Amino acid sequence: MSMRKAALFSLFMTMLYFCSWTFAGAEDASPYGGYKKGDAETGYGEKRPVATIEEARKALTEYFKKKDVKIGEIREQELFFEAEIRDKGNSLVDKVIIDKRTGRIRSTY
Repeated sequence: MSMRKAALFSLFMTMLYFCSWTFAGAEDASPYGGYKKGDAETGYGEKRPVATIEEARKALTEYFKKKDVKIGEIREQELFFEAEIRDKGNSLVDKVIIDKRTGRIRSTY
């Protein structure tokens, strides 16, 4: 093996080592956060289609039942419902969307 090939191979192996070290544990990484089951085994939401504002309010009430918040105005969009989450003083603390097809709930903040 020539000196140039040996140097390139050594450089490649060093880069491979540092890349694998940098991404160790990255298999659990997600740009949307980790999955955690909800209090009622709901996870991120209903896991079923949500077709009406009433169904959306019911799903949100169940999802936030152990939090000191109330569900504010819910607006229907083409693919999702958008809901305001308010504290007991009626201050806006979050806005969430509920996907109509999947029932997944996520914050838009």
